[in-house]
Amino acid sequence: MSARQSARAVGACDAVVVGAGLTGTWAAKQLGEAGMRVMLLDAGPLPSSSAATERGDWSIQQREAIAARQPVQARHFSYWQHDPALFVDDIDHPYSYASGSPFVWIRGRQVGGRSHTWGGVTLRFSDCEFKDREAARCGGHWPLGYADLAPYYDTVERVFAVQGSSANLMQLPDGAFMPPIALTQSERLFKRVIEHRWPERHVIHSRSVSGAVHHDGWAPRTTLHALLPSALATSRVTLRPDSIVSHLVLGSDLTTVRGVAGKDRLSGQSFEVSARIVVLCASTLESLRIMLNSRSRHCPDGVGNSRGLLGTRLLDHAAVSLSGSIPNSEDFAVEPWTPGAGILIPRFCNVGRRDRKFVGGYGVSGGLQRGSRSAKGEAPWSLTALLEVLPRVENAVRIDDRLVDAWGIPSVSVQMSYSNNEREMQHEAEQCLREMADSAGLLVQQTTTTLPGAYVHELGGAPIGNDPGSSVLNPCNACWDAKNLFVLDGACFVTAGWQNPSLTMMALAVRASAYIAAEFWSGHL
Repeated sequence: MSARQSARAVGACDAVVVGAGLTGTWAAKQLGEAGMRVMLLDAGPLPSSSAATERGDWSIQQREAIAARQPVQARHFSYWQHDPALFVDDIDHPYSYASGSPFVWIRGRQVGGRSHTWGGVTLRFSDCEFKDREAARCGGHWPLGYADLAPYYDTVERVFAVQGSSANLMQLPDGAFMPPIALTQSERLFKRVIEHRWPERHVIHSRSVSGAVHHDGWAPRTTLHALLPSALATSRVTLRPDSIVSHLVLGSDLTTVRGVAGKDRLSGQSFEVSARIVVLCASTLESLRIMLNSRSRHCPDGVGNSRGLLGTRLLDHAAVSLSGSIPNSEDFAVEPWTPGAGILIPRFCNVGRRDRKFVGGYGVSGGLQRGSRSAKGEAPWSLTALLEVLPRVENAVRIDDRLVDAWGIPSVSVQMSYSNNEREMQHEAEQCLREMADSAGLLVQQTTTTLPGAYVHELGGAPIGNDPGSSVLNPCNACWDAKNLFVLDGACFVTAGWQNPSLTMMALAVRASAYIAAEFWSGHL
């Protein structure tokens, strides 16, 4: 039996979910628990727990051989901290970008996606983001507010047992937290110094999922720890790894899709899966790629692109980091750098009213007395400012028909650059980091900035909205052009905010999944 025939035989389902990462696994779990039959596809294999948690001890020659096929992926800061197999082979998975505008696309193709390499930071958006009038003037109008998403944040945080402490700040809503990792003596001193000099800069515990490996072999932040087992426990969710979706199959009525098509990763054979509902959670650029590649006589520019908006207003986060050593700290106990540890300074500019030249804001995270000592034996420190990038039509992803991957599927070309607004914000953020380091008596030894994409927070391209003339998806994440197609990953974002986006992605996915199940059982889908 061919891969195509096999897929058709098992593909009679209520919903097909593409991507078993953070959003796709949530969607499969919610829909399965609602009584729907779900096919969960992932482009990569199902990893073993050891492959996902053990670090390799490679020689220089081995490192060079491994990285030769992963020149882009090797630029990620945690590439060698994890197994490089958790990142794609760049030769098999090519992409392009505009001349003079490099874009770093970090990817992981395995069940669980990038949850295996996710840092676990979980910060809620606030109405400073959802109702930012200045960002709305730039095309960033969210069709919902914080109150609409708050119960879904609660749901996600309970499952992941998010660590943190309440701070009662309008720009960073609190959640139901497990106790945080204690601050080091240097972090406590830093907090006193900064909050005394700048009362508007609140230094609080980081908020995140534990990075410790559970006895089941998985870190709690991965989907394979709790989410996927919960989805499969419904007995209504079927996982099919090694299934690379290339495009959507348009329905005969031209207003719906009737399933997905693609290639088996191992055999290269074509397959199709038919379903009443299609849910894309392949990650921002991959979901956009699938939609843009779904070209036909009736949809010459891809499904969802009738107004030419699909793929435009791409977002990510710019970043600037300072690091160094703490003078006279040779006797300080140095803690290992643990995901979830350290400090956070939530956005303190343009909160409630615009008080800067630039639109949007930034937040600061970091750690003091964590990591590896300097050559002189002093304790280390680092601070990173994460900057909001505004939506602009010229920041976009398109299909590059000249470039195909190892399975013959056309890849994408990414156009992404930062505007004067981001450059103005970056200048202030670096000044801010320097003045705080100076006030706290920290020695600055290194300053780094990131290229577009490098922080692995790509977002947008298929934003939700109230108006089909300015958005690709409706407020419940359904495609305006195909009512049974839903996009639940980062592609649905309208603005980037300053927060790490994974928590908001998952909350949006849980909210949309509840809507999908209700519409399905009411007979509207």
